[in-house]
Amino acid sequence: MQTPQKFISVIALSLLGLALAGCASGRPILDDNAKMARVGEARAEQDIDECLARADKYLARHKADIQKKEVVKGAATGAVVGGLIGAFSGKGLGNAVGGAALGAGVGASGAYVDNKMVGVSKEDHLKNRYVENCLKRKDYEVIGWK
Repeated sequence: MQTPQKFISVIALSLLGLALAGCASGRPILDDNAKMARVGEARAEQDIDECLARADKYLARHKADIQKKEVVKGAATGAVVGGLIGAFSGKGLGNAVGGAALGAGVGASGAYVDNKMVGVSKEDHLKNRYVENCLKRKDYEVIGWK
């Protein structure tokens, strides 16, 4: 039978994964500004493709470091949450230590799955920002993502 801590951790990780799934990188939507009027939609799409490719190349050099940090952060967060659940469940210090250990394992596993399986993480956020900056340097204005 599952303990309440395990059940809560599984539910929390599932909800986090679903929430993050909506943040994945796509294609930027550009404002119809003076640059767009000057170059046209076909050229703007080429510039978007170029910025996306540059972002992928840039982030490939940093991918391992980003994933390691996410796993460590997940483990630390899981340990704190697990420790608090254990401490406040009325079982005392022994349960807090066990809760922290369980939380660290679940947190690290969740961060690993998020990075490896779901593919949604800080990496997608960085890619979006990189592309937005790249397009801004080309005088486009990103108003959203599709």
